[in-house]
Amino acid sequence: MTPSTTTTMEVTAASAIISPQPTYIGRLILGIRDCLAKLGAEATNIQLEEWAIFIHESMSSSSRNYHSVKHVFDLADGWDDPIGVLSAYFHDCIYYDVDGGLSACQAVILKNVMETRDGDKILLNQDPEDELLELCMIIFGFRPDQVVTTGLNEFLSALIAVRELQEVMSKPILSKIVCCIEATIAFRTKIDGETALDRLYDRMVKANVTCKLGLSEEELVEAVQRAALLSNRDLGNFGSQDRAYFLDNTWSLLPELNKSLRDNYCYTVAEFQLAVVKMNGFFTFFLKEDMIFSSFRGVPSQEVIQVLEVQARRNLEIARTYVGAKVLSVSLLAAFAELTGGDAPMSLFMGDLPSRLHVSRRLEDYLPITLEGCGHNQCDPEVYNILAHGRTSETSFDIRQSPLAAYLYGCMGSEGVAAALSGIKLHPMTKETAKELLKKLPRDAVLRVAQNMAKVALSRQDLILKLVMELGEEEKGEE
Repeated sequence: MTPSTTTTMEVTAASAIISPQPTYIGRLILGIRDCLAKLGAEATNIQLEEWAIFIHESMSSSSRNYHSVKHVFDLADGWDDPIGVLSAYFHDCIYYDVDGGLSACQAVILKNVMETRDGDKILLNQDPEDELLELCMIIFGFRPDQVVTTGLNEFLSALIAVRELQEVMSKPILSKIVCCIEATIAFRTKIDGETALDRLYDRMVKANVTCKLGLSEEELVEAVQRAALLSNRDLGNFGSQDRAYFLDNTWSLLPELNKSLRDNYCYTVAEFQLAVVKMNGFFTFFLKEDMIFSSFRGVPSQEVIQVLEVQARRNLEIARTYVGAKVLSVSLLAAFAELTGGDAPMSLFMGDLPSRLHVSRRLEDYLPITLEGCGHNQCDPEVYNILAHGRTSETSFDIRQSPLAAYLYGCMGSEGVAAALSGIKLHPMTKETAKELLKKLPRDAVLRVAQNMAKVALSRQDLILKLVMELGEEEKGEE
C-alpha cells in the first residue's frame, strides 16, 4: 500500500466520524459576518476575506502550538455575544516574542506604534491625530515612551482589531472590543484591594470621557462584565474536570515558550530540562487559583467562580505533582548525561520519538511500569494514571505517556519526589549536582534506569555501565 493510499483511507475514515466543516478561514468569514449583522453592520466579501486571512495567518505561524487558530474557536463557539466573539477572534493575533516579531502584514497595520530600544519594547510617541491609538492606550493604561513588560501582545492585538474594523464599526463598539482584549492579560493580582477588572473599569470611564464615547454607566459595567467572561473562557481549561485535558493544554505551551522544542528530534536533555524546570517554577512558586478567574459586579456569579476555583485548585495540585515528576525524570537523564560526556539530544538516552514510519528502541521498553496503579502509598492516583497512561493527545515534541517519570513517581511517591527536588539547583546540571541528585534517589531505581539506558545510548554504553559499577560499589561500601 502506498503512503498516499494510506493517507486517503485515513482521511476518509476520519470524515466518517467527523462531519466536514468549512475551512478555518471560511469559519472566520462566516463568524465575522454573523457578528457584524447582530451589531447592525456589514462588510464586503473582500473585507471579510482579508480579516479572516489575517487572523488565520497570524495564528498559524510555525511557532504557535496552543495559541493556534483553533484556540479562537475554542473561545468563541457557543457564545452568542458578537462583541465577545469578535474580541476572541482578534485577541491573540500578536504573540511578539514567540513569533519572533511582527509579520509583514502586522507591521504595516502597526507602523510607527512601537520600536525596540536596547531589547525593551517601547511605545512610540502618540500621534495626536490617531484617535484609536489614544483609545487603546487609555484603556490599557499605557503612556507614550513606556517600556512595556506586561500586556504588549494584547495591546497590539487590540489595536489591530480596531484599526481593521474601524470602517464598519463605531468607536463606542470598538472600545468594548479593546476592553475585552485587555482582560485577557492573564494572572494578575489585586493592587491596593482593586482587581484588574476594577482598574479596567476605571480606565473605561476615563476613555469614555476623553474619547467622547457616549457610553452609559450600564454600558460601561456591561463592557467589563463581558471582558470577564472572555478572560474566563481564555483560561477555561484551568477549570476543567478533565485533568488530562488540562495537562494537554498546559503541555502544548512548552514549544511556544521554548524555541528549542520546536525542533522535534534534536532538542537536548538540558533544553528539555530547562523548559520543564521553568514550568515547575511557574506552577509551584507563582500561580495560585485565585489569580485565574475573574468576576465583575456579579458576572459571573460568586458561586460560579467558587466552582471554577475548586477545579483550578485541584488542577494546580495535579500539575505541580505531574510537572515535578517530569522535572525529576529529565534531571536524572541530565545527571547521567553530565557524568558520561555532557549534554546530548534527548533521543540519545530515551530513544527516538515514535512515528508511523519509524519505531526505535526506547528506554521505557525496559522499565517495570504498572499500568493498573501506583505501588507507593503516597502516590496521587490521578497523577500516576496520567504519567503511566498518558495525556489526552500527542504533541510534536513528546509522547503522551511519561514512562520514566511514572516509574520514579511509582517508586518514590509525592513526598519522595518533592524531597528529591528540594534544596538543589538542577539546572544547569553540573557534575557535583548530578552526583548529589543520584544520592537522593532510590539506589535500585537509579541502577535499573542506568542499566537500561545503556541499551539505548550506545555511544555512552561503556561509561554508563562504569557508572553503574561505581554506584554498586558505593552501595556495598555503605553496607
